[in-house]
Amino acid sequence: MDKRKWGFLQALMMCLLYGQAVPAFDTPPALPAHVSLPISNFMRQPDFSEVTLSPDGSYIGALIPEPGNPYGNLIAILDAKTAKVVHLLHSGRFSLIQDYFWVSNRRVVMTIATQQGILDTPILTGELYAINIDGNAQIDLFGYRAGHMQTGTMINTVVRRYAFAAPILWRPVSENHILIAVNDFTADPAGSFTSAEILDVRDGRTVAVGGSPVRNAALLADHAGQVRAAYANHNFTGLLLWTRPSTQAPWTMVNDSAKSGIQIVPMGFNRDNSKLYVRVTQGDRPDAIELMDMTTNTFSLIYQGKFADPGQLLETADGLDYYAVVTEDGKRSLFYFDENSEEAQLSKALAANFPGQLAYFSSFTRDGRHAIVKVSSDRDPGDYYAFDLDTHNARYLLSAMPWIDPRQMRPVQPMALKARDGLVLHGFLTLPVGDKPYPLIVLPHGGPHGIADVWVFDREVQLFANRGYAVLQVNYRGSGGYGSYFQILGYRQWGLSMQDDVTDATRWAIDQGYADARRICIYGASYGGYAALEGAVREPDLYKCAVGYSGVYDLRVQLDRSDTQATDLGNAYLRLVLGDDRDDLWRRSPLSGVSRIKANILLIHGGDDLRAPFKNFKEFTKALDQNGTHYETLVEPREGHDFFLPEHRQEAYQKIIDFLDRNIGPSAATSP
Repeated sequence: MDKRKWGFLQALMMCLLYGQAVPAFDTPPALPAHVSLPISNFMRQPDFSEVTLSPDGSYIGALIPEPGNPYGNLIAILDAKTAKVVHLLHSGRFSLIQDYFWVSNRRVVMTIATQQGILDTPILTGELYAINIDGNAQIDLFGYRAGHMQTGTMINTVVRRYAFAAPILWRPVSENHILIAVNDFTADPAGSFTSAEILDVRDGRTVAVGGSPVRNAALLADHAGQVRAAYANHNFTGLLLWTRPSTQAPWTMVNDSAKSGIQIVPMGFNRDNSKLYVRVTQGDRPDAIELMDMTTNTFSLIYQGKFADPGQLLETADGLDYYAVVTEDGKRSLFYFDENSEEAQLSKALAANFPGQLAYFSSFTRDGRHAIVKVSSDRDPGDYYAFDLDTHNARYLLSAMPWIDPRQMRPVQPMALKARDGLVLHGFLTLPVGDKPYPLIVLPHGGPHGIADVWVFDREVQLFANRGYAVLQVNYRGSGGYGSYFQILGYRQWGLSMQDDVTDATRWAIDQGYADARRICIYGASYGGYAALEGAVREPDLYKCAVGYSGVYDLRVQLDRSDTQATDLGNAYLRLVLGDDRDDLWRRSPLSGVSRIKANILLIHGGDDLRAPFKNFKEFTKALDQNGTHYETLVEPREGHDFFLPEHRQEAYQKIIDFLDRNIGPSAATSP
């Protein structure tokens, strides 16, 4: 929606709510057919993210970049009436604020990621910090740096803790007290038990109020602050769920998916704490949202998508229930649990103002009468509006990436096809300006399991489309988002049916006339890097070029050296999804098929990559050298699994664009 139109929104809202005629808007001016935008426009971090209201609605908080300090950022505190910045809270020179939340009208608690050693990417430390919005009373609440005098205050916390803390509830359980989950740092690969503790946000003192039934369990509390649900993955043999009537009561196992064949994940409590919203697997159908009665353990269906799993649950204005779920069946939309609720009525009226976009209440004041509305789409990174639920008055606040004009971006179109064995695959196709057939980038996502491409603004996709390339994203079997059965179909299928799905999607794009069969490149990161190079091995005549970014090229290295295998849970995961037959792992590794590669190759890797160890890159380039295969590389010695520093990301994407242009761009076009 053109932001100039927002002055009309109050009148429009009233018309929609009360059945009056809707005023017409001017058509926004047309843009040139194509404008080539700088790479930096797509790689630049958002100006604003995590935009929230203070409990009383006087202030708005948002995370913003810190100029000149890529390792740090700021919490901007804005006056809610004027949207003017009144305070800036600094993260520190080498500490990145990962998230924050309001614990009172004037105080916030933040989680921290810290740049450590020579690795560029900051690492989440499990520390908690608290600070007043005017910058006073700052304190290291929890972590290995707590337990000493704090800067600017004489407060001394009780003890430093070599442990990881995360909020269980995102609002206080009582004045100045929050509920956190704590896991001790341990060298034991089995992990540690989870402790529930009450943390005083003034001085860092904690009181333990219970613990998990097993190691590495996640905890869930009701609206009264009672920890009543716990769940854990038992080394990937089954998902376990426990409940109890109160924090003091013993745990009772409700479900063991290894025995029941059904996975149940708790999501939140209903208004009176009598029922639990849970996500339940449905065999070969997508997961469903159900309500589980906490007394009888009976279930009632709330929502199930047509082919995709449910997305985020949206809280009611008072924060005591949920009014909708984000649906993922192609383009994102909202499914309302009660069409007549105030939140649903207002949300539907808002949605009418933003056709083709997703608009929802993302933050409320404590009394539920003021809200932040977030609007985003496949072409819009996100705009934020202030909304008064009593007067229906709304006004534009700010944009996540104001330099991005949605009219210059390309639509991300849902698509579906059948794989060679008849399995239905879903994904997205983004087409550039111009006439088909287009040069095509096949972009398999990373993960691979539990991850899926969804209908959002994707800066990478939009960059490629802006430069004249069609982009194909297919959620191959093994991806998340389409039910547990679909994900399990991909286990031990790396390089086999998972790769066939990517090949079948590529051929579908050719058959449909979207792709120029002689100008196709396959590119991906992490598992996507594996799929890109395995595609070049298995389909040497299909892909003109292949780009691997932090890719896995020897599956045995993942089993032996990746950080995933360092814990019992991670090791169990790798053996489940990859298998442990080393000869079979070798056969399914791109490294074993270097001699079959005809595509031009670009490899990008971080020297300190722990997830896809740098040994993958070294082994693969050595094999390419021995085979006499030409290739290009970009290595950043201090980067990890994904390049973090802006200049490194800029360099990487410039390298990719130049490589694509030479191989499948306009200059590489061939006549029929």
